[in-house]
Amino acid sequence: MPHIRMRALTEDQVSTLSNTLVKDLAKAIGTGEDNFTFELVATKFFYQAQKVAGYPFIEVLWFPRSQEIQNACAKIITEKVKALAPAEDVAVIFMALPQTAYYENGDHF
Repeated sequence: MPHIRMRALTEDQVSTLSNTLVKDLAKAIGTGEDNFTFELVATKFFYQAQKVAGYPFIEVLWFPRSQEIQNACAKIITEKVKALAPAEDVAVIFMALPQTAYYENGDHF
């Protein structure tokens, strides 16, 4: 935890981010690098009945953090993604999960 889902990026880009992004996020959040999961979600984007290229879309599922930490993480993610996949827009969405709703091996946090 946190789980990071990425769309509109390549496998190589996500692989790189799983090594470089995790270092800065772990420091900003105050957690170990081994607590992160990175997932590449295969997607297709459409506009007016046409397949189009999407822009990077990052979902972060995590336990609630302060607005300050969330803002810092959004900037870190945006900067690292733009450095690898130049895009006009990068969307970052945080979804806070209550610890009692997250189970590992049958026990919640």
